[in-house]
Amino acid sequence: MPIQTLRIIIAILVTAMAMLYFHTGREKDFYDKSAQPAIAQILSEISNWQKETLLIHLAPEAKQNILDEQLDKLMEQYKKLGRFRSIQEINFSRTASAFSLIGEKRINYSGIANFDNAAANLNMTLVERGGFFLVYNFTLTQIIEK
Repeated sequence: MPIQTLRIIIAILVTAMAMLYFHTGREKDFYDKSAQPAIAQILSEISNWQKETLLIHLAPEAKQNILDEQLDKLMEQYKKLGRFRSIQEINFSRTASAFSLIGEKRINYSGIANFDNAAANLNMTLVERGGFFLVYNFTLTQIIEK
C-alpha cells in the first residue's frame, strides 16, 4: 500500500473520530439536563420495589425480555437496598451514544446511587419516547464497604 494512501486513510479515521467525539459531547450536554433528573425520579419511584411501579417505567422491549419470575427475584434482591436517596456520581457513556448512531437512540449512564441501606453501582440505559424517558435496561450492584 503506498504511503500516500495510508496517510489519506489515517486522516479520514482521525477526522471521523474527532467528529464522533464532538457529537457525543454535544449529546452529553443535551442529555445531562434532562436524563439525569429523569434517572433520579425513576429511581425514587421504583425504589418502593413493587413490580407494578417498575413496569410503568420499562420500555416495551424490556418488558418483553424479562419473565415475571425474574422480575420478582430482582425486586427481592433490590429491596434490600431500601429507598433511593441520591445520586452520588453519574457519568454519560460516549460509547453507547456512538453506537446509537446506528439504530435506535439509547443513552446510558453509570455511577453511584445512594439508598437507605447501602450505596450501589448503577448502570441505566434509557430510550426517549414521546418526551419521556423509559428504562431499556438497568442494574444495581451493592457496594460492599471494607
